[in-house]
Parts: sequence; structure tokens; C-alpha cells
Amino acid sequence: MKKEILFTPGPTNVPLEILREGAKRTIHHRTKPFAEIIQKVTEGLKKIFVTDGDVFILTSSGTGAMEACVVNFLSKNDSVLVLNIGAFGRRWVNILKAYGLNPDVIEYPWGEAFKTEDVEKKFSEKKYRAILCQLSETSTGTANDIKSLGKIKPEGTLLIVDAVSGLLTEEFFMDDWNVDICAAGSQKGLMLPPGLAFVAVKKGLSEEAGKNDLPSFYFSLHAARNYLAKGQTPWTPAVNAVYQLQKAIEMIEEEGAENVIGRHKLLAEITRKCAAQMRLELFSSSPANGITALKVPEGIDGTKMLEGITKKFGVRFANGQREYKGKIFRVAHMGYVNISEMLMALNCLWLGLRESGFDVPEDAISETLKFASEKIKK
Repeated sequence: MKKEILFTPGPTNVPLEILREGAKRTIHHRTKPFAEIIQKVTEGLKKIFVTDGDVFILTSSGTGAMEACVVNFLSKNDSVLVLNIGAFGRRWVNILKAYGLNPDVIEYPWGEAFKTEDVEKKFSEKKYRAILCQLSETSTGTANDIKSLGKIKPEGTLLIVDAVSGLLTEEFFMDDWNVDICAAGSQKGLMLPPGLAFVAVKKGLSEEAGKNDLPSFYFSLHAARNYLAKGQTPWTPAVNAVYQLQKAIEMIEEEGAENVIGRHKLLAEITRKCAAQMRLELFSSSPANGITALKVPEGIDGTKMLEGITKKFGVRFANGQREYKGKIFRVAHMGYVNISEMLMALNCLWLGLRESGFDVPEDAISETLKFASEKIKK
């Protein structure tokens, strides 16, 4: 029997209860029963984003939500600042350029978070319509201090945040942190299959959607807002995926959003303790709760090691992206995962490192078990 368990930063493992929802009979999306579901899940998402504003459900990947943030609120001549700390900071830049904008970019080495003083300097030199960044940079397992940006951004500047891998893995209080627009996706902390994306917009701001000069049709939030008032989406939604979303929100509410974030934090602490015991070096100077990025030990073929772990043990970690492929690997602890599964995965990592020729300490796992045990007692 071959079984594969995902410890990748999306897609992530999906609970059986949620998978079953996807097998239910599909109903028509222009009916009262479906309108009731849309209204219910929208209210549930507001609680997860911690906002009194609007939340729009898109049938798309998280990148679609990022694009929707841009095309609905920015114009070609707007001055925009991007804080680029990795592959998805780079994606903000690419989306903006695709629509004719030429953003200013503060680019940091992969593995570093942005520095508030750099942003303050930019704000003192120029007025920006928007600043774009990540809550959690998926490519490097790095968390940004979004709260600090909300405190320093000038009046009239939009703070647009990609929380695709950060929602429910990191603390995030959209309204309290003065975030204007936020993009997220289904396949990470929400424990869902890929296919849905979300755009949260602060109260009153969604009325401005479309009053700009960038083209938008499928991703028009003006249309989405009008249809949401009727409990509908403008285009045919992924009906069964919305069923799954409803179940995921029920499960999250049962556990408690604060506890979900706490669980991710605990799993991150256990993973990093184990990495230290194995003599592995963290890649990020500001590690995220959802993903731990680790440097491949010198002399080890990282890609071959990861392939071996998946083939022999059925555990899949993620390789580095772009220029960091084979140089780092990412251990995700997000979504539907608990302590026992995390410890199993780390044990497989220990075996994979050993088979790759790395001199991993014999007691690394036992020391991690002790650490985990103490954490659980607390």
C-alpha cells in the first residue's frame, strides 16, 4: 500500500470530513439553499480575517486573489511600493507590471523579513497609493511584521497583504492592524483542497472597487459585491468546494481560531527544536509558524534526499523554489496536522538525512520527544 502525507506549504492534508463534503450532490448556485451557504461561510470568513468588512469568495488560486487586489483598487499611474522578500513578493511585482504599473521595490535577501525603518524612509520620500507585502513568505518560511506597517502607513495609502500561507498560521487582526485589503487561499491553513481564494476588504472600501483604470471582468469585486447582496457570486462558483469551506469553518470554529494559530506555533517550535538537534541550520531569520525552511547540509543532494524520503516513507516535504532549489527545503506544519504526525515526519527526515550521508546525531529524535512532551504538559 502506498500512502503519501503532505508536509508541503500547499496543498496540505485535507480532513476526511471535508473531503466527504465534496462528494455531496451539487445544487444550483442561483438558489436559496446555496445563498444561505454563501452568506454563512462569508460571515465565518470575516471572523477568521477578524474584519467587519466584506469578504469575497473566488473560484481561483491564491494568485487570483492577489490579482483581484491589484485590478480593483489600483490605477496605472499610481505609485506603489512592494516589499519583496521572496518568490511571492516577486509575484506582486510581476502582477503589477502585467497591468502596466512600475512599482518601487525594496528587495531583501531571501530568508529576511522587511525592515520597518526602510519603509519609513520610503514614506518620507514619496507618497504611495499602496504598499504590498506578504504576511508569510511561503518560499522562505519567513513571517513579516504586518502590525508595524499598519501603524506607520500614511493616510490614503492602502496596505495590501498576501496572507495565502499566513491566514490561521500567524496572528492576524485585519481591522486592528489597519490592513485595507487581504488575499488568501483555500489550500493551506484552512485545510481545504486548492480551488478557492478570498479577498477581504475593510469596511466601506469595497464600494471603491472598479473605480480605477485597470481592466477587470472575472475578478471584478464590483460585480462580486452586487451579487453577494443576493447571496450569490457573479460567475458559476465551485459549488462543492463551497460545501467544503462550510465544513472547514465549522471545524475551525470548534477548535477556536486562537487555538488553531497556537497549534501551528507549537508545531513550529517542535520542528525547529528537532532541526537544531539534527544540526540543521534555519534559512529564515524571522521564521513563520506555518513553514520551517532549512538549509540543505553541505555535500548533500537536497533534491535527491527529498525524493528518497517521499519514495521510501511516504512523507513529502517541499524543495526550495527557483534559485534555491536543492539549496533549502521546506517543512510545512500547517492545516490538518497534529503533534504525532509532525513527530513522525521529523523521524522520516532524520532517516532521510542519515541515508543521504549526513552525520545526524543519534539522539535528535529522542531529545525532540522530550521537548514536545514538556510543551504538551504546559
